[in-house]
Amino acid sequence: MAISWIAAVSLTAAVLTPEGQGSFVVRHARVFDGRTATEDRDVWVEGGRIRAVGKDLKTGPGVTEIDARGDTLLPGLIDAHTHDWGESTKQALRFGVTTELNQAAPPSFLAERKRAEAEGKAGDSAALFSAGNVVTPTKGHGTEYGLTVPTLDRAEDAPAFVDARLAEGSDYVKIILEDGRGCGQEFATLSDAMLTATVAAAHGRGKLAVVHVSTQEDARRAIAAGADGIAHVFADAAPRAEVVASLLQHKAFAITTLSVIQSTFGTPSGTALLADPRLALFLSADARTQMGKPMRMRCAGSMANAFAAVKQLHDAGVPILAGTDAPAPGSSNGASLHGELELLVQAGLSPAEALAAATSAPAAAFHLQDRGRIAPGLRADLLLVHGDPTRDVTATRDIVGIWKAGERVERQPAR
Repeated sequence: MAISWIAAVSLTAAVLTPEGQGSFVVRHARVFDGRTATEDRDVWVEGGRIRAVGKDLKTGPGVTEIDARGDTLLPGLIDAHTHDWGESTKQALRFGVTTELNQAAPPSFLAERKRAEAEGKAGDSAALFSAGNVVTPTKGHGTEYGLTVPTLDRAEDAPAFVDARLAEGSDYVKIILEDGRGCGQEFATLSDAMLTATVAAAHGRGKLAVVHVSTQEDARRAIAAGADGIAHVFADAAPRAEVVASLLQHKAFAITTLSVIQSTFGTPSGTALLADPRLALFLSADARTQMGKPMRMRCAGSMANAFAAVKQLHDAGVPILAGTDAPAPGSSNGASLHGELELLVQAGLSPAEALAAATSAPAAAFHLQDRGRIAPGLRADLLLVHGDPTRDVTATRDIVGIWKAGERVERQPAR
């Protein structure tokens, strides 16, 4: 969506407990492996990886035991659409989001976060993958925030433009297809030739091409150009069968961002989350302000259209990825993904399907082979919660423990 953001909140750094530095086993948990749930299972972690999953695992001496009867162990959550600066990745991890797929960030910030991750100094922050600078024309969406950003104005320049983004450290390519008119704004937008050339350039370099859209017609154009996925489901009109079929035929995914879409219709998505003590205790004053902040613009369409798009795409077999667009007004990194899960259920997904949209589905879509599921050999990015979120998806908010690469993150209430 065409939006403005404010700086992410400042937080006390998370504390890593010694247990995660060695070996531990979570006993008798309900395990949601990224797709389905199994009762009374053990998960053994060693060296930051999942060593074994089973019943009554024999682990030997020196392994820390965690009794999880009545609790559910899930993969660490993945938010497929964020924006980040400051301490936003720390905010995300405090709520069990162990990986963020950032859809626009200054390359300098991206480089700093990647360096910290490579040096083992980011244990208190969600892992970050990013598009870096987006692909947009002069006076296009993304140029209105007062920052100097590169722009693309000719189709023949697309290969060099994409090369420059990859040289800056972009993990995939984010393309803006937005004229703003559906939200009372006006932006220059890419021509079909520029769009197609950029998608081809990304694919020619082995990178995903994700296209920002806010209308169904732009979603159709993006998929026709060969995009791997759309960022934001459309809400301007009820979904058309041929558009849904096009996404399925091209094996494209859809990142939902129902949280920010709801805010554009006048209801800050974070308002209900602020009333939930399972989340509110860990939100700083700045985060609470941001989550209750109204969106100044209003967009054409309805939440009914957005819900219908999610349901029809999902039922057709299009991968649905949970994303929030945090920290847009009405949202905050980390906490808002729990609200997005609830909105996905309201759209007609089962709780387990919504959980897959925030774990295994984004990992598969973005080719993150080492996370998003609970299985031997994968990263021990884990979230332990009270209750059963496969029945009541809001149980993800009742967090017992968070582990990033096998290191436990000790949550502290916000100051």
